Amino acid sequence: MRTSIMLIAAAAASLLGATTAFAQEGTTTTETASDAGAARKKAFTGLRAEATIGFDQSDANAVGDNLPGMRVGGAVGYDLAIGKTFTIGAEAGIGWNVLGNTSLGYLHPDGEVINYRASAAHDIDVSLRIGAKIDRKTLAYVKAGWADAAYRYQFSTPDWGTQYGHNDDGIRVGAGIEHMLTKRVYAKAEYRFTKYDDIADSNRHQLLTGVGVRF
Repeated sequence: MRTSIMLIAAAAASLLGATTAFAQEGTTTTETASDAGAARKKAFTGLRAEATIGFDQSDANAVGDNLPGMRVGGAVGYDLAIGKTFTIGAEAGIGWNVLGNTSLGYLHPDGEVINYRASAAHDIDVSLRIGAKIDRKTLAYVKAGWADAAYRYQFSTPDWGTQYGHNDDGIRVGAGIEHMLTKRVYAKAEYRFTKYDDIADSNRHQLLTGVGVRF
C-alpha cells in the first residue's frame, strides 16, 4: 500500500511538472510571436535623419539650358505605422548642386554679344509619403509635396555686367526603396520629378542614393 501511494505521488509530480513546462513553453511561444509582431510593426517608424547624394538635372533656368550636376543634401522625417504593412509620414529636405551645375554661353539680342552664366543653388522640399513593407527589412514608398529651387545668373559685355537670383517653386513627386542595414541604419534609393510653376515647361529630374538613421 505504501509503495502504491509513493508511485501515485511520483506520477502526479511528473505530470504536474510536464504540465507546467508545457504551459511555460506555450507562454514563451506566444510572447515570441507577439514580440515579432510588435517589432515588425515598429520597423520603418519614428524619427529619422539621412544624407543623400546623386544626379540632378534641371531645365528651370531663364536662359533655357539644362543644368545637369551632382546634388548633395539631407532630410529629416517621421513615420507612423498603419497596421503591420503600411506607413505614413512626412519629411523636409534640402540640397545643393555641387558639381556640373553651371551653364555658360552667349546671347545675341539686337546683334550684341552677351556672356551669361547660369547656376543652380539650393533645392528645398517638404513632402508626405506612404510606404509598404516588402519584407521585414525593405520598404517601398511614394511621396508628393512642395519644392523650391534657387538659380543664379550673371550677364556681361565688355561695357557692363549684372547678376540676379531667381526662385521657383512647384510640385514634387517621387518613389523609392529603403533597406535596413542594421536595427537603426538604412540605405535608400529614390527618383524624384519636379514640375515648376514660374517658367514654362520647366522640369527637374533627380536620382538619389543615401544612408540614414532611425532614432
